[in-house]
Formats: sequence, C-alpha cells, structure tokens
Amino acid sequence: MYQLIEFADEKAYVRLFLSLPRTVYKDDKNYVPESKSEVVTWLTGNHPCAKFLKQKNLVVLESGSIVARGIVFINEIGNFGSIGFFECQNDPEAVGLLADAAKGFCRALGIQKIYASMNGSIWGGYRIMTKGFLDKPYMGEPYNKPYYYDVLTKCGFYSIKKWETQFVRDIRTEKVAKRIQFISKLKGSNEITVRGMLDFDQDIRTVYKLIMNAFSGFFLFHEIDEQTYVALYKGMRKICDKRTMKLAFDKDSRPVGFGLAFPNYNSKLKYLFKHASDYILWFFGVLQTDGESANPFVINQMLSPVLQFMYSNNKGSISAMMSEDSKALSFTKEHDYTHEYVLLEMKID
Repeated sequence: MYQLIEFADEKAYVRLFLSLPRTVYKDDKNYVPESKSEVVTWLTGNHPCAKFLKQKNLVVLESGSIVARGIVFINEIGNFGSIGFFECQNDPEAVGLLADAAKGFCRALGIQKIYASMNGSIWGGYRIMTKGFLDKPYMGEPYNKPYYYDVLTKCGFYSIKKWETQFVRDIRTEKVAKRIQFISKLKGSNEITVRGMLDFDQDIRTVYKLIMNAFSGFFLFHEIDEQTYVALYKGMRKICDKRTMKLAFDKDSRPVGFGLAFPNYNSKLKYLFKHASDYILWFFGVLQTDGESANPFVINQMLSPVLQFMYSNNKGSISAMMSEDSKALSFTKEHDYTHEYVLLEMKID
C-alpha cells in the first residue's frame, strides 16, 4: 500500500526526506552524501532561489517505509515545473505517484512542462547521470542510481538534452603538450589583459555581470539578481584557486571574459589538505556585444595559462558538462573516458 504525503517543514517528514539516500546508496562506495543543512534550506523555503519558486515537498511511503521523494518546483520566471532532490528505490509505481502529483500541481497553475531532475532552475543543480557510475563523482557532478532514467521514462518523461564530461587523467603526454602549445600560440589580441582573481568579493560580482550576458541565450537560462548570485556562490571562496580563476579585460579595463577552473575537492580529505589531483574546467565565457562578434581568442588567452599550470603541476583535466550542441570542446580529443547526463521533460496535457 502506497501513501503520498505532502508536507511543509514538519520535522518528522524532513527527517524522513533526508533518510532516503542512506538506503538507496547503502552499498555504493562512490556516493558522496548530500549536504543535509542545504537540503533543509530548500525544504523550508529558505534557499536564496526560493524568491522565484513555488514548491511542494513530497514523500512516497510503501508499508510505512519511504521509497521515493522529491520537491516539485514551479519556476515563476521561466514558467516551467521541475522535480528536484529526486531520489527513489527501483519502484516505478512509487515514482509514478510522485510524477502524477507533480503534474497536478503544475496543471493547476497553468504550467505545461516538467523537467527532471532539476532543483527549481539551472541555478539549483540539474541533470541525471546516464554513464559514469563506476567512478567517484567530481565536485558538483550529478550522481544517481543507474535505474533512475528507466523509472522516470516509464512515468512519461523523455530525454530532451544531453551533456558530456571528458576526463584526462595523465595530462603530461606528448599529444596534450602539443595541444597546449597550439592553444598558447593562437593569435590573440594585444588589447586584452588576463589576470587572476585578486579580490574575491569584487571579482565574483564581475563574473556575475559577465555570466548574465554570456549565457543569456543558453537552454533554460534566466537571470537572477546579483544578491541571489552572491548568496549562491560566495562559498566558492573556500575552494577557488586564484591560479586557475581568470578574468579578461579590454584596453579600457572593461571586463570581457571569465575562465573558472576549480580543484576537484571531491572528498573531505582532499579539501582538508587542499590537495586535488585534477582540476574541473567549469565556466569559460566571453562578453557578447550587440552588433559585434565576440573576440574568439579571448577564451584561449584565459585557457592557456590554466592549462600550462595544470601541465606543469601534473594535474588531470575534467572538461565538465559540455552540451551536445555546444561549440565548446575539450582542449584535447585524447581524453581517457567520459561521463554522460541528460535532462528529462514531460509535457502536461
């Protein structure tokens, strides 16, 4: 007998919601536990993104035990729904109850599409892993059980977009060296100056302005205010490496590009000792100007010193979350292996 329960901030149900990953990933050595305190801020509506979201917190019980969970979000800026913080046992019927509740919530508010898994927006984390389950996830990487794709598609979801991460574990090879040399020799612009991040509080606001511009046409992207952005990313201060965080400026000292590569602290021990064997190439973007083409070499001018640092210090490369239709490519085609992800959609009739 299944039971679908909607709750607000009742402590008993919050604990129940938080307990499910312990059973789902009980024997999974690669699973990195979620931050319970962060999940609680979402459940209680205290997350910075809550200002543009409506939500319902749901759990599904079977014979008194939790078998599925999720937060159904309505994004009032993008006008779409999503199921976030989704976890489940391999139980399509239980997931079907969750999906039906999500459809009902969205339908009542005139929403016609639901995405899974997505924590309200692209600012809250999204995508489902479909390949890469044998490896410990890198910092910030989506991770789930292999059956998640199947149980969600059985409920009416279907894949609408794919991403890929490429890994180069041994960067100090002749082919990689030649590729780095090629990038560093590409003709750039003498009018562009590249520097590392000097003042985190100021530079994160510079990156905010660039991201709002550079990513404006991206899939499901919508702007957020600067205060929300800073609240979301101020924690980067603890993990950023100024040697691999780059900003580009034009001749008039105006910011025109950003390149952010993070050390992969995917365990408490790595973070404690500030030791990472590889770096995550996350965000590289260039200012888009009306009527003008963005300088195609700005990214190379930011990427070159980052790759040179990684090569000199024998750091592996993780080219993260490259969209299937993106022009962005890994700096080398000689990657060792890949992980893959999808975003699922369901239309509401």
